[in-house]
Order: sequence, then C-alpha cells, then structure tokens
Amino acid sequence: MQWQVALNNDSFDRAGITKDCKDAVCEYIWNSFEAGASKVSVSMTGSPLREAMSLVVADNGTGIAFDNLDRTFGTFLASLKNNATMRLKSQSNKGKGRFSYLSFSHSAEWHTVYRTDDKLMQYTISTNSANRSQFDTTEPVDVADATETGTTVTFSLEDSNAVDLLSFGAMKQKLLEEFAWYLFLNKDKGYVLEYTGIPLDISEYIRTDLSRNCPCKIGDHDFSIDVVVWNSSVSNSSKIYYRTEKGEIAAIRNTSFNKNTVNFYHAVFVSSKYFVPDMFIPAEEDAGQTELDAFSQAEQRSVFRELNKQIRILVADVLKAFLVQQADAELYKMEQKGNFPRFADDEYGKLRKKDFETVTRELYCVEPRIFHKLNDTQEKSLLGFLNLLLSSEERENVLQIIEQVVSLTSEQRKSFANVLKRSQLQYIVEAISIIEKRVSVIEALKKIVFDYSEFANERDHVQKLIEQHFWLFGEQYHMLTADKNMRVSLSEFEKITAHEPSDNVHAISDKEALQRMDIFLYSQQVLNNSDSEMLIVELKAPHVKLSIDVFNQIVRYANTIRKEPRFTGSSRVWKFYAICAEVEDDVKVKYKNFEQHGKKGLADIIGNFELYALSWDDVFQAFEARHSFLLSKLKLDYSQVSADLGIAGDDPTSKADVTALTQKLLAVNA
Repeated sequence: MQWQVALNNDSFDRAGITKDCKDAVCEYIWNSFEAGASKVSVSMTGSPLREAMSLVVADNGTGIAFDNLDRTFGTFLASLKNNATMRLKSQSNKGKGRFSYLSFSHSAEWHTVYRTDDKLMQYTISTNSANRSQFDTTEPVDVADATETGTTVTFSLEDSNAVDLLSFGAMKQKLLEEFAWYLFLNKDKGYVLEYTGIPLDISEYIRTDLSRNCPCKIGDHDFSIDVVVWNSSVSNSSKIYYRTEKGEIAAIRNTSFNKNTVNFYHAVFVSSKYFVPDMFIPAEEDAGQTELDAFSQAEQRSVFRELNKQIRILVADVLKAFLVQQADAELYKMEQKGNFPRFADDEYGKLRKKDFETVTRELYCVEPRIFHKLNDTQEKSLLGFLNLLLSSEERENVLQIIEQVVSLTSEQRKSFANVLKRSQLQYIVEAISIIEKRVSVIEALKKIVFDYSEFANERDHVQKLIEQHFWLFGEQYHMLTADKNMRVSLSEFEKITAHEPSDNVHAISDKEALQRMDIFLYSQQVLNNSDSEMLIVELKAPHVKLSIDVFNQIVRYANTIRKEPRFTGSSRVWKFYAICAEVEDDVKVKYKNFEQHGKKGLADIIGNFELYALSWDDVFQAFEARHSFLLSKLKLDYSQVSADLGIAGDDPTSKADVTALTQKLLAVNA
C-alpha cells in the first residue's frame, strides 16, 4: 500500500529538517519515548568490510496504530505530537522528525507492533530518499510470537563517515545532553537508553548525589519538584521547566540561584496535571522563557506563588549541600597550597584547626564570593586574619568584620553567628574533656609509681600504660613500636622515612639488633621528611632507681643507631629518655655539663643525639607546665573526675589490685 505526503522536494528543503546526523538520531529516540517507551536501544548491524551497515532504533512503546497512519505519516508540519514534546525546547518537531534520516541514510523502515481490540497487530512502513514524499506499508497482520508493543526503525548506512559520526564515542556527549535529565526524572520507572549495547550513564552528566525530588501539595493540587545538578555548564542551566502530566514543557522560567562563582549548574523540573499549556503567555521575543505571572484567575496566582516559594526552599537546600562539598574541596586546596595558618601538632592545636576549618567552611557556604579570584598571597592573608580573630577576644566581631566585605541576608547572618558560637563551645568542651581525662590518668599513674610501687612492675603496668598514653611526652609524637627489638624497630622506622627501604639494617651487629626498646615514638614531620624528632623511652619498675647502669642502656641504644648514617641526618633530632621514680646522685652530676641548654634532665649530647635521665616527677611536671594555663583556669576536682571516669576506688593492696587499676586506665580514651 502506498501513501503520499502532500509536498514536493523544495518543501522539504525549506522545512528546516536537521542536517546533523546526531540530531537526527536523537529525534528518533525522542519519538520512542514520546510513544511511551521505557527502554530504547540503538544498535549497529553489519560490517563495513563485508556488507552494508544499518542503524537500528528499537523501543517498547505503544507502536504506530495503522488507523492513525494518515495523520502521522500522511501529514507534514501538522503532527499529532505538535503539542506533546518532552524536549527541553518549547517547539515540537511538527511532523518533521520522521524525515530526519535524510541527513545520514538513503532509506528507513519501521516495523511496528501495536494493540487494537485486545489484539497485537504488526506491519512495516518503508521510505527512501529517491521519493521522500511517498511511503509504502504492508497490511497489518496478527502477531503470533510478540508479547508487547513497540517499534523498530532500521536505517541504511552507506556512508562510512556517518558510521563514524554515529558511534557511541562520537554520540555519547550528545546523548547525555539530550536525555540525561529525562532518564533521571524517570529513574524510578526503570527508563533505559542503550546505545550500541552500552547503557547511558547519567552520572557522567548529572550530580546524582545532589539532585533530588520533593513532592509538594498546595491546596488540592499535587506537584513533583525535581532539582537536577549538572556536572558542568549546560545550555539549559538555571531554568525552571513546568511540565504537564504528559511530560509536555508548558513553560520555562529562569531560577534565581545563578552562583557563577561556585559553578552551581542546575535546573528545576516541576510536573503536575495542574499545568496546561494555555495557562501561560509567551514572554518577549527571544527571551527563551514564558511569563508566569499573568494568570487569568487570582487562585492560580496564589498557587503559583506558593509553588515558587517551595521551589526556592528546595533549591536553596540543594545549593547548601553543594556548597558544603565545594567548601571541603576548596579547604583541601588551600591547605595543600600552604595557605592555611600553622597549628601546633598537639591535641589542642588539632582542636583549634578543627574550629578554624568549621568556621571557614561555613563562611564559604554563606558567601563563596569572599574567596573568589584571590591569589595565594591574598588567600593566605585572609585565612591568617580569620584565624587571628577566632583565637582572640575579637571572635565575636568576626561577623561584623565579614559584613564590611559582603552583605549577608538575615538568614545567612543568623546561620554564621550560630556556627561561631557552636564551634567555640565545641572547642571548649572538647579541650576540657581531654584535660580532665589526662589529669585523672596522671593522678592514677602517680599512685602506681609512687604509692603502690611494691605491687607494680614494668611490663604489666608501667609499659602498658605508657603505650596507651604516650601523649604524656608531647602531642607531637606518634607511636612506632613498643617493646620491640632494635632490628624490628629500625626496620619500621625506615619504612616510613625511605622511599626504597633496604632489606636489613646492615651496620648493626646481631647482638645489638636484639636490644629491646620499650617505647619508640616519632614526630609528624618524619612523614614529610622535614625537621623531625624521634623519642626512645626506657622504662623500669617503680621500685628501680635510675642508676648509671640504667642510663647506659639508652647510651647503648644511641651508639647503635649512630652506626647507621641513613638515620642520623642533621635534620633529625634523636632523644632518649630513661625514666624511673628516682634518679641516683652519680647520674644527676651529669646535668651540670649541660645546664646551659636549659633542658630538664639532659645528661649527655652526642651530635644530634640527646640523652635524658628523668624521674617520673620530672615527666609529670613537664605535662603540667605545658598545660598550666588551662589547669589554672579549670580548677579541677581530681577525685570527682576520676570517679566519673570509673578509675577511683580503694587503695590497692596487691599486684592484682594494681593490675585492675591499670586495666581501667587503659580503657580511658585520652
């Protein structure tokens, strides 16, 4: 059977049919979705080396009813789908889409299955470029083996250039631009677009982690609001699309969240049966949008105002989540560039840094323009100034100072002020909590090494406690090994300091390698090969005095390590502590030779190796000196804090009691 389209070839040429083969294929994919398809598959068949190639577009849509064929294929510029486009443009293809094959093919054939009177029927439509105004059909027949409706369109590909242009690699970006938003909006329905066997991955184009849907009810009317966040700039960014229940684009409007400084590329899709195309009027020519404030009824205007309010709330929420992620990335870059202020490598330095990061992150989220287009010097100065304010009595004035740079809304002002208060309070609470725990641990440790020395030993009590609470020697240190021999300890040290560690420590004898070191600590700087400190601690049972023999143990450790040049560079400082409850007089005399250094307990210096003979009281006093300011302000009730931590109790009367106390101290996370 032959059908004729009432136009000549010149009419085709003047009709504006696309000459871009990529656009053409997209037209056919849209035709599939507009026909109710949930799955569209595009494939290529044949081989350019053996036979002619074909492009096939297959879908599971409703098919093309034969009874409507004269109104679908028999008309031009008057398609049934004139008012049913789902594309992100206001105009439909007006019946031109089926002729788009002319841009890449000489012929097209549609095999379609449709339902009528509870039966599935099938037939074929064919046309070619030689007589484009004519198409042929077979007679519809019952389908014997099909279970669902759908249409498969096959196009000849004689041009090898067209084959290349229509490969998945060449088409991928175009497909994402055209269909990613539509697939996202229908993700819960399982919509799929496959191209040459590869499912289109919309996460390459859309931030699916940030994009979200929110149902909304205004009066008796239901709306579905989708905020889509693009990965990069797109032509349809910062738009609101109002869609009918059938998916028609009824109106388009700009959003008010164009934060170009942070590249917040987004679009909003609002779907509802409430929308009908004739409820809107066109805006000024070439404005690319539709006027939405000229409704004929006051009730419509009221609904629309409330709807736009809900849209603004949802977009603002998505923008906030976007800015949090953006802020984390920006803070990381600031720190990597060395523009962050310096913080002490101790627990309180970490708390100050955390406070600074919290406030800076919030400031970025509130107004990213503050950090926009700053060079490194400006950025470093701004961050330094902010840190100075936060760590001074001017903290409360940060907000007022910021408002001298940019204007903030009342909501932004309130949000930022709350962060300033909350972060400061958190900093104070965490600092106090740490101090309380550590003071209680020290008070209990004092009892073990001074009062209960007859029941306490090195391995079961002192060693275990120092392994857990090595912060006693300074916040800058990290544990490397505990109670390991020299060979193992130096091997572990080499792993964190050398890009290519040697197989063994070759300059150390077997006897020397078997020396066991109680505690081996290193400072953070070791990891970035800058000036660093290593601390080796020798512990003894509380009843053991620090004699020459005990001191000579750390001398031997130092002499052994000095044999390995790879460990003794000028940027490294090695410290060795021998610690007992009491230091004997013949060891104390060594202090006089090194008094000019002003270091408590320093008994010997060999190059960049420092050896210390310390009592436990020296260690405890050093901790108190480092935290004197806080301790003087807090005026802690040590007994009450210990009771709260569960480490208070009756005085031990046996080794088992001391062991039980030790276990309680080990459980304290200080």
